Amino acid sequence: MTSGSRPKLLVINQAALHEIITLAETIEVVDQAMRELSAGLVAAPERTMMAVNAATRLGLMPGAMPSLARFGVKVVSLSADAESFGLPSHQGLMLLFDSGTGQPLAALDCHALTRLRTAAASAVATRALARPDAKVLAIIGPGDLARPHLDAISAIRPIERVRVWGRSKARAEAFAQGRRDVTVVDNVEQAVKGADIICMLTSSSEPLLEGAWLEPGQHLNLVGASLRSSREADNETVRRGHFIADSRTHALSQAGELLHAIEQRVVDQSHVKGEIGEVLSGKAPGRSSEDQITIYKSLGHAAQDIALAHAALLRAGKSDKVQAVDW
Repeated sequence: MTSGSRPKLLVINQAALHEIITLAETIEVVDQAMRELSAGLVAAPERTMMAVNAATRLGLMPGAMPSLARFGVKVVSLSADAESFGLPSHQGLMLLFDSGTGQPLAALDCHALTRLRTAAASAVATRALARPDAKVLAIIGPGDLARPHLDAISAIRPIERVRVWGRSKARAEAFAQGRRDVTVVDNVEQAVKGADIICMLTSSSEPLLEGAWLEPGQHLNLVGASLRSSREADNETVRRGHFIADSRTHALSQAGELLHAIEQRVVDQSHVKGEIGEVLSGKAPGRSSEDQITIYKSLGHAAQDIALAHAALLRAGKSDKVQAVDW
């Protein structure tokens, strides 16, 4: 920056983000971020949530990644009423800073960023934990996360058939429209039966998945429930699975499925067998047999957001949709 010039802040909206970075690239970015997190190379306190009103919460997810010389914070609103206004439930901004100068570098659409990195994180975990020959995918919850999850899981496993269930059959049918490989089913049990990979993508406060339905060799991504008070699967599901978290610390304070099972004395804290970054680096066991049921609990982490925001910043010149504004 020359003397007298004003610093620029890059604004990367959804269209720009989708143009400058691919899903395949995002999967590798998230893979590396999770390795760094588990190696102790990421500074990030637990996210904080504040009730704004009965329907809306404000979430803050700060963190720093010295390897990238970047720090940042994701500021996100979670609104149960947003859909009635034609808006996504998660809205906000990811702010990325330079660690050396302290300069704000970029502001990114939080909704687009979160959808992309969450699906990529599930793909990273599925690549590490699911059987290599997994071909049947069950998607529970045909909302915002469904399409990127279908694309992400299909990118790392030879998916041939997909079953989808949602509370709204119309939404499930809209998701399946035009795809011969996607079948809408009437209940969660039908979706899970015979599936190799199961993605739970709802914000349910009560379990939708029963552990009694699980079959040997399945891999389960628990993604949608991100609050201590919500859970997508019951205690038996947790008990039966080889349980891997994105962050052990966060799982033991915020993962509703795990915490409920601990409180009911079905399992204890040692049931968390490792973090996905530890599995990737060989420091924690992954799948040990064809019949083992594996579970990945995804809460999302600032490391994923910062790493993806940094990768997008590096590629920003690829799109004329990225705006540079004075600040």
